[in-house]
Amino acid sequence: MANPFTWGKRKTSNERDYFSAAIYSSRPASIITEEQAMQIPAVKAAVDLISNSISTLPVYLHVENEIDQSIEKVKDSRVNVLNHDSNKFDTAQAIKRKIVVDYLLHGVAYLYRKDGNLHHLPAKNVQEVPYTEDDITPSKKEFIYNGMSTVTLEESEVIVIDSATYGALVGGGKIFVQASHQIDYSTSLLSNSAVPSGLLKSASRLTDKAIKNLRESWDSLYQGLSKVGKTIILEEGMDFQPLSMKPDEMGLKESNKHIVSEIARVFNIPESLINSQANKYNSLEANNISFLQNTLTPIITAIESAFDKQLLTDTEKQLGYFFRFDTSEIIRTTEKEKIETVSAALNKSLISFNEARTKLDMKPASTDYYVLSIGNALMNIETGSLTIPNMGVVDNKQVVNATNENGIEKQQNNSNE
Repeated sequence: MANPFTWGKRKTSNERDYFSAAIYSSRPASIITEEQAMQIPAVKAAVDLISNSISTLPVYLHVENEIDQSIEKVKDSRVNVLNHDSNKFDTAQAIKRKIVVDYLLHGVAYLYRKDGNLHHLPAKNVQEVPYTEDDITPSKKEFIYNGMSTVTLEESEVIVIDSATYGALVGGGKIFVQASHQIDYSTSLLSNSAVPSGLLKSASRLTDKAIKNLRESWDSLYQGLSKVGKTIILEEGMDFQPLSMKPDEMGLKESNKHIVSEIARVFNIPESLINSQANKYNSLEANNISFLQNTLTPIITAIESAFDKQLLTDTEKQLGYFFRFDTSEIIRTTEKEKIETVSAALNKSLISFNEARTKLDMKPASTDYYVLSIGNALMNIETGSLTIPNMGVVDNKQVVNATNENGIEKQQNNSNE
């Protein structure tokens, strides 16, 4: 494609249409920060899984042929920005990962366009300010970015990838807080408890000073992981009653399973991807297909739609240009399954011999051909003519109805040879 990759120019003046009024819309406050949420293992595993999966997928520019509706890839400088070098400092893979993380946690992601490059704007630092002239629909929008300083950006400078939600930090905030508290409790339990844990009983009443001295001496002797299993020696008149500290009896394991399951629901991913004990699929391919269809496709579609809207010109949109991610890597099967799938497509004449070799990462042969079956023939439904593709035979017999002299209807063949 010959069109250059051009971006909108930023306005130097701070002029604003004062005939329009700002629409101030507040987002619900999250009860947990992004940093706190990412310290939860199940949350980090889910976010990393989704963001890494999408960030490694290439995105290409395509165009639909109006004549035969075939899809062709288009060579364009925008493809390099989206797949290789987004800017002087960041690779495209890193940029795509960052926008997916923001999309998941905050419900929206932002990219700043400058000099033909793309820069990530952390969603937590961006505030949208829409303006209206009829008090109903937005007429323009500004973006206030709070970075090293506060900067106001115009619509043409920012690519918005919106999920139409408030993100997991709001939607799953309560379960994240619960998971964080459980981690803190387990950590405190393991680091501070005396093992075996229990109650100390005294046959006589102790003074406050004696209780303090007893507690300090007990902690110094038996508290902490390094002192697990030490023999307890009691003074005369003291009795020790152990308390159960087993995770099973305290319900920690079941509680952890429940939280992991709920976190998987928040991110809409198969629980088996972050908990191997929950696998309900018989094959890796089925698991990956479910992950692609239910988890990744909505996010990929949102990113593609944003690119189509804000990176394509009106002329390109009318001509049928569009961006699309290549998701074939996600559903990659085993070598045996891949060969069987390609062979089936070749034998059904859906792909040619060289197309089959290309799918198997093999060099094309000097001569290309389609595989046709001798046992099949094509019959025209309307005329009844037969075609045997592999033999080059066309039988133009037409079946018609005729009535004999006795008035009995019979069929006869008219052959146009």
